[in-house]
Amino acid sequence: MSTNKKNRLIKITITALVFWVFDFILHFTGVGETNYYYLSKLGNSILFAVIFFFVLNYPEHWKKLVYSFVFGTWISFYYLVSSYSGLVQLLGINALYGPPPFVIGGLVLTPVLWWVFHSMAFFTGLELAGLIKEE
Repeated sequence: MSTNKKNRLIKITITALVFWVFDFILHFTGVGETNYYYLSKLGNSILFAVIFFFVLNYPEHWKKLVYSFVFGTWISFYYLVSSYSGLVQLLGINALYGPPPFVIGGLVLTPVLWWVFHSMAFFTGLELAGLIKEE
């Protein structure tokens, strides 16, 4: 395997893990979550990192930020649609409760703040991965 491909795989790993660890910590300090959501968010972060590093790979920070907000929009939408109060309700699957609040230090984060958090966590992963120089 070429050094360039190895570097891209390392960047994908860094980006996905940074997002996933931040998301895990946020959920863990709040009310927790099921393994399905932890694994699905990890899978989505890997997918978006692969798309970024193998297709787009923008060096500009503002383009990374825009892509991160696309990711944050997708992951927040996906999370809400496939969970408690979203599309599953339209399919006739009744949720027993609404989405759990993130409560950190007495501060309740709304879904809009989830979106910002997801976007910024992914952006942080992209920026950290960008510290690895390709040859």
